[in-house]
Amino acid sequence: MWLRVLILSLFLFAAGFGAHEVLHLLVIYLVGAQGSIIARPWQMGYLPLTIYALHAQPSQQLDIVRQSIVNFFGPALAALPFAALLVYVREPIPVAALIANVLILVFYAAIELGDLLLEQVWNTDVRLLTTPEFNYGVPLLIIVLTVLTASVLSRVRGSRIPE
Repeated sequence: MWLRVLILSLFLFAAGFGAHEVLHLLVIYLVGAQGSIIARPWQMGYLPLTIYALHAQPSQQLDIVRQSIVNFFGPALAALPFAALLVYVREPIPVAALIANVLILVFYAAIELGDLLLEQVWNTDVRLLTTPEFNYGVPLLIIVLTVLTASVLSRVRGSRIPE
């Protein structure tokens, strides 16, 4: 069971991450600006490596209110379809994967808005919030905890799901 939860969670993560960046772009247009999605190099914060990441970028600098709306609603809107599916899906494996990905997208909404407000309003730079290790590490931790929780619940409840 754990492997299927892990694989489905990772597939949903890829879909959710892509949707979250596309929705950032949609919100950029909704707040009256223009932008694009780019693949950009992202230097690891604590390792001497560079990875590439998708990023929705406004064409011009947005004011704090519009940027806050973009930062929060990109991932928040991406979480809605996954959350809506939880109403209809009853199988434990997809439920676990959906819950993990809703939590991940809520995490992104919180840190993207929080980082912006910390920097722009409170003049505080929390470097950790913008490192790839944190931005991908916390979602990976959420997935691992979901896999462990689903596995334990399966054993406790005596699930008949084949291993």
